[in-house]
Amino acid sequence: MDVITYFSTHQHNLSTPSRTLAMNHILDQGILADKFLEVIYFVDEKQKIVLYHAFDMLVERHIDYLNDYLDLYLSKALNETHESTKRCVSRTIFHQLKHNKNVYNTTQKQQIVNTMFDWIILPSAVATRVNAIHILYFLVDEEDWIKEQLIALIEQNLLLQEPSFTSRGKKIMKLLHKRKS
Repeated sequence: MDVITYFSTHQHNLSTPSRTLAMNHILDQGILADKFLEVIYFVDEKQKIVLYHAFDMLVERHIDYLNDYLDLYLSKALNETHESTKRCVSRTIFHQLKHNKNVYNTTQKQQIVNTMFDWIILPSAVATRVNAIHILYFLVDEEDWIKEQLIALIEQNLLLQEPSFTSRGKKIMKLLHKRKS
């Protein structure tokens, strides 16, 4: 059974066991990231969200899985509009940058920076915004303006945001101020 047929006929859900089953199928079958992305964009919207969650789990546990297909991933993932999918995308990028800040090239980093600022400024779920500020912290040295804009954005939103944003925002501010000295 090919990968598209498998994921078109096996309806996975957001439970951890179901996502783990999907992830293990990908690993057991040796399915590369480009094929998995093809499947994600072939199935219906509900399954797409579930598969993005499985993809996020897969990259978190197998950090190099996506490395050969970063351009393909970013061309699709950074254009997502569904909040649950955006959360997965931001988590995936967060885990990759946490592991290796040089996994992306300069052009890819610029795309990520622009999208993360958009996701913070435009209405997005708190988990997406929290991941976005941390991603921008990882990329703060890429452009001179990132640090200044990130500090301004965090300060502007610190009192208005949910506790998780406030907590991560304060943590990022401390890290940014440490870098000054």
